[in-house]
Amino acid sequence: MNKQSGAQAYGFFISHKSEDWALAGRIYDYLSASGYRPFLDIESLHQGNFDEALEQIIKATPYFLLVLSPNTFKEVNEKSWVLREIRVALKSDSNIFLIATEDFAWPKDTLPEDVEQLYHKHIYYIGRRNFYEIMKKLVDTDIAGEKLGDIMDWREKALFLSQTYMSSRESIEKSLGTLEARFGTELVECVRRKEPFEGENHIKSIRMSCYAASLLLAPQINMVDGRAFDRGILFNILAELLRDDDFSLEIVITAPGSMAAKEAAESEKLGNSRLEEYPEAIFLSSYSSIFRLIDQDPVFAKARRERRFNFMVTDMAMPYSIFQINYKTEYEYYDHIKLDLYSEGLTSNMDRRSMLIFKKTDPENYLFFEERYKYIRNLKRSARLIQENHDGWIKAWEALKEEIGYEE
Repeated sequence: MNKQSGAQAYGFFISHKSEDWALAGRIYDYLSASGYRPFLDIESLHQGNFDEALEQIIKATPYFLLVLSPNTFKEVNEKSWVLREIRVALKSDSNIFLIATEDFAWPKDTLPEDVEQLYHKHIYYIGRRNFYEIMKKLVDTDIAGEKLGDIMDWREKALFLSQTYMSSRESIEKSLGTLEARFGTELVECVRRKEPFEGENHIKSIRMSCYAASLLLAPQINMVDGRAFDRGILFNILAELLRDDDFSLEIVITAPGSMAAKEAAESEKLGNSRLEEYPEAIFLSSYSSIFRLIDQDPVFAKARRERRFNFMVTDMAMPYSIFQINYKTEYEYYDHIKLDLYSEGLTSNMDRRSMLIFKKTDPENYLFFEERYKYIRNLKRSARLIQENHDGWIKAWEALKEEIGYEE
């Protein structure tokens, strides 16, 4: 049973010194966006008897978050608001959590005896780079959700539980899931400037399945229409990542001639409709280009020999593309799968729906689509398709190039 219910109930009381308002405000924003009702002095209280109001709110709020920094116990006296708030929380049955800046240390002088219980509370040390990781651990793992049952209404609960982000592909790739956010600003800027990347790569592996792989594997082939948003940038990012001996790449493309390949071309999806009378061109060029890369590009050839680059084909129907990125140690929190949903008649990135599924926050859906990718990649089926069709696909591409007068 919660200590308070109704529209004015709060889930978290955030206690802090005035000098630490920036961190406290960031915590407040995070909790608000998660569907909770946090209390933060002037953000939530605007009038009335401050002493009595604060005491009642603390007693009625299930979680008490104390922001700790070198400022917290500096010049603390009996009139300190933070000390008063701590004492009320300790005397009530609030669940107390300590969130400390990385440079916080307990004062050399002992705390007042009646607040020494703080020494035995777990401290979450938080910094600029791990803020979201710590807050998600606190909220998703360590708090008792049932204590907030009356704090959040059903809509807020639904939004909080929906850990997967969904929007148009264009919106995601221009805001939340940009190339810079997923691959690192320094790497992407180097690729855009056509300069070698000499920084630290945080990505361990990429696994992907898609229809129009020529947008990635054959950016030099001018067979995609001018609306194609990528223009070879992602290909060059992948090529740069392959220079890292600890990075691996795996790509599954739709087999030339399959129903999925025909549908992708015939429905004129963005980037696929340059040569409408040759719907197989984009897929034959994809297949041929990868073998040219393995044969002629030293980076791809080396990665292939070291089994860090794997290439497969599938004739299975793919209702979505799967783009899975796993990060190196200390960055694994960002492991995610990006899905681009396909549907007949959707031709633009604005129409197409995309989903970002993070392993840490939505493990059930992450695992589901990870297993779907493994099913689509089917090593034995891919090997058989390549063995039976390789020569024919290569010859078909050479013949098509001659027919349309294309020269590489």
